[in-house]
Amino acid sequence: MPVFLRIRGYKVYFWSNESHEPIHFHIAEGDPSPNDTKVWIHKDKTFQVANNKGQIPDKNLIRIMIIMHSYVDDYIRAWESHIGQVRYIR
Repeated sequence: MPVFLRIRGYKVYFWSNESHEPIHFHIAEGDPSPNDTKVWIHKDKTFQVANNKGQIPDKNLIRIMIIMHSYVDDYIRAWESHIGQVRYIR
């Protein structure tokens, strides 16, 4: 479970065994769990919240996604390096 970035007490990460899914990232406050927030990355590098199971307040979620836009190319490279391929949901 590589942690890509820490933002204001939140961890942005992906699970190592998610090669069967299109590229996305999870956001956790505290220790990562299966019930964390999940955000898809589209081919045009826009984001779509898949779910907010982590119940991150909208204000914080928006801030995290704005910051992640600055790092999206680095994140995609990290995903590709670790997972081996990049697939998009659209």
